Amino acid sequence: MIGPIKKGFAKAKIASPPVGNYKGVDLRILPQYISYKAALLREKLTLQYILALVTCLFIFQYLSSRIEISNLYTKLREKEYILAPGVMDFTTASPQMVTDSYINDATTDFISNLGNVNATTIGEQYSALKRSMSDDLKIQFDIDTSDWIEQVKNEKLSQIIKIMEKKITSNESGAYKVVALVRADFYTEQQYLGYENQVVKMTMKLVPPDKEKRWYLQITSLSWEKAETFRTKSNLSKPKTK
Repeated sequence: MIGPIKKGFAKAKIASPPVGNYKGVDLRILPQYISYKAALLREKLTLQYILALVTCLFIFQYLSSRIEISNLYTKLREKEYILAPGVMDFTTASPQMVTDSYINDATTDFISNLGNVNATTIGEQYSALKRSMSDDLKIQFDIDTSDWIEQVKNEKLSQIIKIMEKKITSNESGAYKVVALVRADFYTEQQYLGYENQVVKMTMKLVPPDKEKRWYLQITSLSWEKAETFRTKSNLSKPKTK
């Protein structure tokens, strides 16, 4: 076998770098540097995970608080009703917030629709009044007023009422009882026919809002009769004293 010496050149020697140094770099600190970088990257990655978790928790807490507040507002408004007599805009109010003046004005409007009628307006007036009635009362009201409506239209009557006295009582559940003494003046084709004292009795209650209704102070019962008849019934109902 011909070796490198016989071929005329020496065997190449593998040079080894100086122990601990290479091109001016101290190789003895390389393992420590790699360990440091690995630990630093691991800490940064862990910090990112923690920040992401904290962010998710913060968003969850924020959304939970908003949902809770929304639910509380919903619960708060469960006993609220929309009250808007005479207008199309709605104003929210709870039974405890309904003022006596509002009930008084609403009662006056109801009685006005009932009594201030003529041959031209009676249908429209009663239709507006029925929108504020309970379903059962609407049926009874149609039965009670059918003959009167026909008489007003056939004889071209006009009726104008004036409230002389009015008493309104209420309870904690939002129900109102009205007893009103009114004077009804009758006309026919500008001729005065006379007057009649009447008593209008009405029961109303606050009901939850309904988009199909304009009023939310609902009439649950309604009747009217001559004042003399009302006084007679009242006297009969009173217990006799010795």
